[in-house]
Amino acid sequence: MAPMGGRLFAAIRPPVDVVERIDSLVEPYRASDPRLLWVYPQQWHITTVFMAEVSPEAQDQLVEGLSDLAARTPAFPVLLARGGCFPNPFQARLLYLGVETGNREIADLGRSCRGIANHAGARPDGSRFVPHLSIARTRNPFDATRWMHVLNGFGEITWQATEMELVQSYLGEGPRRTARYEVIEKFPFAQARRAI
Repeated sequence: MAPMGGRLFAAIRPPVDVVERIDSLVEPYRASDPRLLWVYPQQWHITTVFMAEVSPEAQDQLVEGLSDLAARTPAFPVLLARGGCFPNPFQARLLYLGVETGNREIADLGRSCRGIANHAGARPDGSRFVPHLSIARTRNPFDATRWMHVLNGFGEITWQATEMELVQSYLGEGPRRTARYEVIEKFPFAQARRAI
């Protein structure tokens, strides 16, 4: 039986110029390892909360809570500067760029977003929260220590986080049967809101 609610997540997404920079760094490697399924640039984001099933009623409360949270969250710098993988480098299933600067702010947002989701009745994912930007996935776990060196060589990638988004994910409707994302709402952070 299909779930009744939407599959939603809240996230911070890099601006277009940062997406283009990461894309230029990833591009030379896309055809180099057939085990990897590269995340499309338009799907790059740093998740603050994921909810597998959200009812329309819960979504309304979620939007209100996330809007209030963003309104009291100052804009902050984000710096991606290291490679990582889940669950570990020797049995990797996902490669990512880790958050160096902004880690505390994103972790705080993650805790608050989970609380808001719980209060709204939208059960959040309960896995360990590690702020990251997913770069590639694999169907079968493999030793990715070489890829950690490649990703570490990307250097520092930075931007100012000025908003959070609530996004609906439609499984299998994107390119190569990946998920298609639709932004439901954008929530400007405090300093960004004042600048509008």
